[in-house]
Amino acid sequence: MAKGHTPSCTVIRRAVLFFRIGVSTFTLPFLEQRHGLKDLFAVLSKRKDRYPCDKDTIRDFVHDWMRIKGLIKEQHCWNRTLLLYKFLKSAGYPVALYAGLRKDAITGTSILGHSWITIDGVIFDDRLDIASEHYITFHYP
Repeated sequence: MAKGHTPSCTVIRRAVLFFRIGVSTFTLPFLEQRHGLKDLFAVLSKRKDRYPCDKDTIRDFVHDWMRIKGLIKEQHCWNRTLLLYKFLKSAGYPVALYAGLRKDAITGTSILGHSWITIDGVIFDDRLDIASEHYITFHYP
């Protein structure tokens, strides 16, 4: 078995996953505008075990689409975090989402924030010390 692939993550499933992440990259902002956070996360959490690929494949596909979309519109960590949450959750990973305000930016003229995810309580696709630099203002679930 090739490194980074699960036995059930076939070429066809990888192609479908890549396409679905692409569609979601452009549709999630509309979902976010239409629903409140509670409803948005209910929609994002609906199906489990739909995309059985490993977390690194999902992360790489999300990054590929974020780079493409970045050519059209500036991207933020929130969009990346929502995509990772949706597809890692769909693959059956125990994922949680966090958002916070930077501790050193609150006294300045602007407020800077960041969002990240954890899998089994371990930060994924971000610096491991990111949480210590922020006041956590939102956590789901």
